[in-house]
Amino acid sequence: MDLGSTAFWERLQKDPGRMAHEVCSIDLVNLEITLQHHAALRAWVTAAHETHRILEERKKWELTKTKARILKLAREVKDEFTGKLKTTAVLEAERDDHPEVADAVEALLQQQQTRGTLRAMVEALGDRKDMLVQLSARQRKEMDDT
Repeated sequence: MDLGSTAFWERLQKDPGRMAHEVCSIDLVNLEITLQHHAALRAWVTAAHETHRILEERKKWELTKTKARILKLAREVKDEFTGKLKTTAVLEAERDDHPEVADAVEALLQQQQTRGTLRAMVEALGDRKDMLVQLSARQRKEMDDT
């Protein structure tokens, strides 16, 4: 599966743990190829993580703007039971219960999940690098011993 493809992102959303495992695993049979591709893989995942960190900040900003807009609309309508201005608690409840706010929260949570998975992959690739160094050293030692 190609990094960044539609299938990659769909699988990352569906089963982030499995996807992270597949991307960060080491192929002992083809250790040389794994070594050759490691730096590029780590660079790609790190760049994707940073991109998604920025996207997360944008989602946070969208949520803030949505909450402010909904709160402003809620203030324009008086309380239906008392005919008076709504209390802060009522305004906040209306804002937080609004479908647009719920959608913005869901989008933010989805973005946080993606970024979190990518962050875990970046950290795992750091561990993978250490393992590749150890495996390469062991393989060189075995070659020298024969």
